[in-house]
Amino acid sequence: MPKIENTTGMPINLIIDELKSDDIRKRIHSVKHLDLIASTIGPDRTKNELIPFIQELLDDDDEVLIELAESLSKNFVELVGGQVQVLLPTFEALCRVEDASVREKAANQLKKCFTLLPDQKKVEELSIGIIKRLNDSDYYMAKNAVVILIPAIINQVSQNNQNDLINIVLKISQDQIPQVRKFSSMYFQDLVRHYPIVNDAFIQNILNSFIKDEQDFIRMYIVDSLIASSKTAFFQKQQNFVLNMFKQLAEDQSWRVRYYFCEKLADIGDSVGKEGYRRNFQNYHLKFLQDNEPEMKSIAALKIERVSSLMDADDIMNKLVPLLKSIQQDQNSFVRNSLASSVLALSPIIGKKNTSEQILPIFLNLLKDQDSEVRITLFKKLSLITNVLGVDSLSQSVIPALTELAQDKNWRIRASTIEVLSFFARAIGPEFLSDKVLKLLLDWLGDKVYSVRQTAIQQTAQLISILGIAWADRNLLTKIWSFQSIQNYLHRLTVLFTINQIATSLNNDYILKTILPLLQQMSKDSVANIRSNVCKTSISLAKEKGGNIVDPLKKVLQSLCDDQDAEVKYQAKSALESL
Repeated sequence: MPKIENTTGMPINLIIDELKSDDIRKRIHSVKHLDLIASTIGPDRTKNELIPFIQELLDDDDEVLIELAESLSKNFVELVGGQVQVLLPTFEALCRVEDASVREKAANQLKKCFTLLPDQKKVEELSIGIIKRLNDSDYYMAKNAVVILIPAIINQVSQNNQNDLINIVLKISQDQIPQVRKFSSMYFQDLVRHYPIVNDAFIQNILNSFIKDEQDFIRMYIVDSLIASSKTAFFQKQQNFVLNMFKQLAEDQSWRVRYYFCEKLADIGDSVGKEGYRRNFQNYHLKFLQDNEPEMKSIAALKIERVSSLMDADDIMNKLVPLLKSIQQDQNSFVRNSLASSVLALSPIIGKKNTSEQILPIFLNLLKDQDSEVRITLFKKLSLITNVLGVDSLSQSVIPALTELAQDKNWRIRASTIEVLSFFARAIGPEFLSDKVLKLLLDWLGDKVYSVRQTAIQQTAQLISILGIAWADRNLLTKIWSFQSIQNYLHRLTVLFTINQIATSLNNDYILKTILPLLQQMSKDSVANIRSNVCKTSISLAKEKGGNIVDPLKKVLQSLCDDQDAEVKYQAKSALESL
């Protein structure tokens, strides 16, 4: 049995007592550490005392039950000495609770437990009993677990029990409560994989029932079952049935059903093959790109990258690209953003000439999009077009967009933009990093938001690793070191954080000549936080680089041992002792 270390800082007896606390926060904390309790008291007491007590918690609040399901999902089989049957009643009870995530987790744990039972006879006896009790439960939500469990054991039980299970699924799929039918529709894909245990007539009967259902959230999941069926012999025997049902879903009146179909379109294409996709489903994708619902256009645009590999280059040029030219002007920014995330993937397929004539204009237009998220998304996919057209031809088009994004009001946009620099530095070299571009980097290093400054510091380290310390010293570092004289202390902190980030690239001579004078001067800074970080930087450099820089750095630390700030004084003395 695994021994679990108590890292809570609390005595184990107190953790056990908290299981009975009236304070829900304490009960949750204790339930989170059930594995620790079980490990401490041993398997016998866990089986005879802890598990029965846990069953008394099953009427607790949802927050407790969520943590209970999570805790029991760890390694509790080992903690009860491998006697998996002890856990089955608890998991069965959790399959009846209101919270869907708890039911699903409990059902999946039951599946795991069934695989650990000693023999198939035991699996059949226990699993059939649990499934039938859950199916007969007064609480209809328990059927959620039933449709999860049946596919897990249907190939391990007798013919008679298989027939019983199939009849249960059939009844659940026709239940008068829509939520129950939804469960059946969602998990039917797992049962279809057991063809021919579940035969043609049964599969067709269930799917025909779902396709006629008035609830769109039931019809939509048919897609998953059809994809699953295409990987079995059922597809070879019933190909027309499967293709016809796919088409009904693609033409469904509900945009949600069509949306889900489109979301799975690449998987459908993989299941029927390129030829099957082009003949049966390609036109649906093109139609979705023109749908009146912006959500449909968005998901269709998002799927261009995946489904383009299933299309002929001629079809891309003649049928797909003309539609993209209108989508790039769509009034909804999220539609344009979806296009930006996928359109450049067409470049490797259609070649340099067509990319230059057809995709490049779309790229340049999106690069000027009024929504900064669209431009950022485009930048993240930049390599797809630069690999085809080369970087040089695009760099001058990129700089104006980069400049705008660098000044965006949203700090997340500014932070994301910084990452583009290393891409161009690696692809083009120092030529890209003109004074104008380096000015952007310096602005980011002085940004008012910490995350932007930190990303800029990390980018500086990347540029040095790509272009070398000599280039950085000539073009960038001197300007960063000048921050130490700026009044805003955050700029001065940036100097120290940068030194820490690029330390591995600095040699000892450079540290003695340039960094040491900076640290000496900043050790006298009026802001205690700066002096504190001088301590951290000094000890970090001394330990990492060693050699002839240690003694000079010790002197910096010694000068701080008498600092007026107690924290700085403590850090300096501790640093010296560690050296």
